[in-house]
Amino acid sequence: MKKMLPAAIIMTLAACSKKDAQENPPPAAPVWNLTEIAGSGQSTFFHYSTTAGEPFAWVSRSAEGPDSTAVSWNGGKPQFTWLFFNSQKRIDRSFHFSGNQLARIQYHNFNHSGQWTVTDYDSLVYENNHLSELHVINGGARNQMYKLFWDGNNLTRSESYDVQGEIKILTETTAYVYNDQPGISRSFKPWFYFIYTQHQFSALSDNELTREERISASGTLRWRNTYHPAYFNNGRLEKLTRFREDFTIPATENTIMNYIYQSNQ
Repeated sequence: MKKMLPAAIIMTLAACSKKDAQENPPPAAPVWNLTEIAGSGQSTFFHYSTTAGEPFAWVSRSAEGPDSTAVSWNGGKPQFTWLFFNSQKRIDRSFHFSGNQLARIQYHNFNHSGQWTVTDYDSLVYENNHLSELHVINGGARNQMYKLFWDGNNLTRSESYDVQGEIKILTETTAYVYNDQPGISRSFKPWFYFIYTQHQFSALSDNELTREERISASGTLRWRNTYHPAYFNNGRLEKLTRFREDFTIPATENTIMNYIYQSNQ
């Protein structure tokens, strides 16, 4: 006669068997670093730290030769960009944060005494956790500002003003339209692409830009850029075609940028 083990013992043995079995978690998806934006006349190469995975430099190459910018980081946030003059490395810009928000961009130049120091800066203001104003301070005086308007996490409009004393004079408005894909700026750590592009406000949006157009204060359409993105099967941006219409000349232009990545695993 076959003896039956108590149910409690069977359950215990089953639990031990599952625990002792070797678990093979699925391999982690590779993390892709954007290493090159390749154009017909100029390409930009991004170089990454092997430890933190942060870009430590970008190099633009054109017919005029290479132009290098170095980046230093502090606690996962960009701290300085550096330029090279006659083999000397000089601070180009410094960045100050309030929490995770970029609060000030300082520009370093020679002052009237011939000293390399902060001569100008941008002051950034936020509302509902989105950048709402950027004030341009040159030589101690505010002479330009931008107002930004959002729909969710995408910037839909920016307004540019000249400032004379406390008088703000609207000069132009730029409108933005996006698709439902992540913007190329999401390929980098926060704030890096905005710093790289220098005042390209759409770089702060979540999704990929498909159209932008600029209108003068009097309502005249100055130019329009229409973007046609193409993607790899895994969703990474592969190519971006830009059709530019300049209504002041008038003229049109087609440019194509290719995006090249490397796995960091």
